[in-house]
Amino acid sequence: MIDFNSIYFGCSDADTEAERKPQIFTKVFFDPHNHLDQLINGNEFILLGRKGEGKTTYGAQLRLTADEHNIHTYRQSLNNFSNTIFSQIKTSSKITGNRYISFWKCVLLIKCAEMINQKEPNVQSRDFDDIINALSQYGFISNDQDKDICITVKKIIESDTTLNVKDIIQHKRKYDHSQVLRGADEIYTAIKNSIQNLYFQKRFILVIDGLDDLLQYSDFDPDIVTGLIRAANEINKAFKTKELSLKILLFIRQDILNLCRDPNLSKISRDSSIKLSWLLSSDDLYDSDLIKLVGKRIDAVTGRENSFSEVWQEVFPEKINGRDSLEYVLENIIYRPRDILQFFIEVQKVFIPNKKLTPEKIQQVLIAYSNDYFVTAMTDELTGFFPNEVVTQLPHVLAMMGEKYFYLKQFEEECKKYPEFTDVSARSILEKLFEAGYIGQHRPRERKDYTVFAYRNQWERFIDADECILHRGLMRAFSI
Repeated sequence: MIDFNSIYFGCSDADTEAERKPQIFTKVFFDPHNHLDQLINGNEFILLGRKGEGKTTYGAQLRLTADEHNIHTYRQSLNNFSNTIFSQIKTSSKITGNRYISFWKCVLLIKCAEMINQKEPNVQSRDFDDIINALSQYGFISNDQDKDICITVKKIIESDTTLNVKDIIQHKRKYDHSQVLRGADEIYTAIKNSIQNLYFQKRFILVIDGLDDLLQYSDFDPDIVTGLIRAANEINKAFKTKELSLKILLFIRQDILNLCRDPNLSKISRDSSIKLSWLLSSDDLYDSDLIKLVGKRIDAVTGRENSFSEVWQEVFPEKINGRDSLEYVLENIIYRPRDILQFFIEVQKVFIPNKKLTPEKIQQVLIAYSNDYFVTAMTDELTGFFPNEVVTQLPHVLAMMGEKYFYLKQFEEECKKYPEFTDVSARSILEKLFEAGYIGQHRPRERKDYTVFAYRNQWERFIDADECILHRGLMRAFSI
């Protein structure tokens, strides 16, 4: 029997796993639909997925294998903004239309110039040197690789230089005249002109992630994300025809994108996005991408291919409550990599070498999984969409209802008992829980009612009149 504890199922965060065990990370990385190649070489620049579906995993793999793909990568995260900064962006009256497009084009190209300067420090271009010197002088870029995009944004906003810049770029050659650039568009154009004809053996990819954290601010404006997407799209189009090979990638949660409204956004998303999906095969569970993802980690230990089924039969009971054990377990998770890997990590905590797990032991594991991971995953996913006090109190509200099945009206009545929910729509909470997969619904039909979960069928939508049902992971946590 295999030593199940010798299998590395990773960490809850892909960046942490990539940092701790980079060689194993790259070996077990699973990309069944060749999305990484699309992001590097194709027209796609937006990677969409639910929380926990692996967007960060792709970013980490991109960084670890950059040399293999002959690229330079530069990751910038949006997780350090403050309310004050967003407020200042929003109240600016000098940007028309989507007020953020020009702003983001300027910021993104500043970071691209910083990337080029750090990755290829010996550029032989006086125009580029002038740009870098000027941007450094004003604190927009630095040689510190840990300086993230939020610091650049803050510097630009607080100094008002994106809107009315004087003497930012001054050519100080003997016979040159000073050049004054006014506004984000002029700065963007100057940087683009200085880098578009540069040639390098490697290509440059700027990766923007951390958009999840934008939700934590009460003054979040979806136009910020819309402007970022449109700015990245314009830059990518511009550099398709330039000497410099430059591309910007955006990793975005699907539910954040759903908040954005723009006439051109659906076209951009349709033509230039990749949507991660881990639906199970209805014909053969073992042939599903989600199971194969786990199998890659098992194969790394066994030295064989497709060894998941063999190891499952060795370690797990054949039946649980009269049902196939794998089917039973999968009903207690949501179909995404983080969820299933966390389940196996919980299994390792109780596994005894050379001893097969019993159905009772699996029940014990599932209870621990629900309490230690599943409920927290739910609150993490809701954070930003609702006030923190509502998110914190929600598990208690659901537990106090004490019902596996319930209707919207019942949930509304329970919410009225808690002052935290006074100004929050109970319906909007259930709709979000349904979209994220933490509740399902019964759909009535003539012959027999059937149950739907959005993570099993992305086309399903919350219907007010239909009965709701808690996910099994929540039932266990709430002892329902």
